[in-house]
Amino acid sequence: MGEFIRNNKKMLMGLLGCIAVIWSFYFIDKGFFMDEAGVLSIYRGIYQGKRMFVDEWGYIQSGSILAYPIFALYYNFLEPLIYPLGIGFILYTRILYQLVRLIIAIFIYATIRKTHYKDGALLTAIVYYMLFISYRNFSYKSFCEFGIALFICFGIRYFLTENNIYFSLMGIATCISILGYPTMILFPFVFVIAMLVMQRKGFKIGKGIVIYTVTCFTIGGLVLGFLQVTSGLTNILSQFQYMEDSDYSEPSYIRMGKMVASYLIFFATAYLPIILFAVIRKYRYLSKSLEYRILSIYWIIFMVGICLIRVESISNSRFVYASLIIFWWYLYIVKENTNSEKTEYTTIGKFSLPQFQEKEILYFVFWVSLACQLIWAFSTNQGIAVSGLMSYPVVLAMICIADVGGKGFDVLKWAVTMTSFFFMGIWVAESNGGYNDIFEHRTYVTEGAYRGIALDDTDYPMNQACYDLLTENVTEDDYLLVTFGSNSTAYLNTDAHQGVGSAYTRTHINDRLLQYWELNPENKADYVLIDTASPKYEVFQDSASAEYIYEEYPTVVDEEGSFILLGR
Repeated sequence: MGEFIRNNKKMLMGLLGCIAVIWSFYFIDKGFFMDEAGVLSIYRGIYQGKRMFVDEWGYIQSGSILAYPIFALYYNFLEPLIYPLGIGFILYTRILYQLVRLIIAIFIYATIRKTHYKDGALLTAIVYYMLFISYRNFSYKSFCEFGIALFICFGIRYFLTENNIYFSLMGIATCISILGYPTMILFPFVFVIAMLVMQRKGFKIGKGIVIYTVTCFTIGGLVLGFLQVTSGLTNILSQFQYMEDSDYSEPSYIRMGKMVASYLIFFATAYLPIILFAVIRKYRYLSKSLEYRILSIYWIIFMVGICLIRVESISNSRFVYASLIIFWWYLYIVKENTNSEKTEYTTIGKFSLPQFQEKEILYFVFWVSLACQLIWAFSTNQGIAVSGLMSYPVVLAMICIADVGGKGFDVLKWAVTMTSFFFMGIWVAESNGGYNDIFEHRTYVTEGAYRGIALDDTDYPMNQACYDLLTENVTEDDYLLVTFGSNSTAYLNTDAHQGVGSAYTRTHINDRLLQYWELNPENKADYVLIDTASPKYEVFQDSASAEYIYEEYPTVVDEEGSFILLGR
């Protein structure tokens, strides 16, 4: 069997890639995740005419610039063609997302094929394709991740050719990440500082730094020009104080303290076996191959263990935790291999100029991943499970290293591959998280934005009730408020304008809605949709927003399921 696999490795890898692609599209229509509806609703609000940073207060709204062509293509051209085929807006965006991911995976494969790690190129590309950020659709996280994947590929290609055009392309990729995830605006400053340090150490990259900086500033200037034309910079500045995320329950220094503590815990967990190896080596010989196999088994035990802790809540955040273990191992593995003349990792490719060595290129991936994690950690309110998502470049790099001669990491690379496959093709991002899989009973939606999507026995009636209620009572000229934002599909199931500062406005815990209506009275809602089955409904009842809404919207226009539609 082993000889058969070695002799037919390329064919088997190609088969695995085909299975991954076919499987991903076959099960792309399963499930509904609240954040998927919420983020797409924010993007759709801008598409419908909301002025960025004036009519829309969501801090992740800048991704709507990237999403605008996606919306325009569907609503202006494709909807009449594909809707009769059973493809609603959500299924359309999921298909397009997978196609973009496939294209980037192919580019990753082509990039790695030019390096010393070409034998691991296909598996690395397959694993990248199977990885996803939170759920399989466009979002601020996935847009940012696409940009970083391209940034790293362009960076590697620069190391291979030292052609400064790649610095310009890296600038474009950086801007994609910034538009997707606004706090990534810190990234180019971190990168330029790192490049200046390398310049002082003798690396001749001064021209590249200038090209990268000019590219970033040029695109930034174009975005500012667009905002001036569409929103007006003075209007933006007057309301910019309201751009913060309204769901922070703790001050930033507390959140960052907890984040640092979490990273230190994972660091200690990762280095526990490595410290043990150091102790053992004082008394007896321990081969690198055996050491790496032990680490692989340790990773599998860790992955299984954190899943068994709470089986009912298994989600891809567990994979993030396991990826952080690999992230912390990475520098140790690279250091061990780049310092040894006998290792197979002495070179990473054939560079046109000799100034860049293997360690600079391998460390490049690590530092990009680290910078992204720190930036995400600074802004997220969801802990290490979010910032840790950006450890994926290191996971992919480790697969490349593992595939050159094995080196004991064969077990790890296949464990990572199978775990990626599980979360891509078995686990379903649904409702508000937790464990759901493709084998649960679901019913296909036949109308509205979710046409062609199979929803479970809880989400299906919710979506249908929401669709029926809005279709019968709300027109495209009306303004609608959905009190619990991403808890329903309302903003996607109607052509009505969004009478709210953000689809994520938490009406039950703050009065930002009332501030928004005070500053933008022209956007005040004509109708208010309340979901009485929402777990947030009880808290909402006692809020200042509820008191105002019940006074200003005393008429019950209609009811459907747990939804109540109020009118002025």
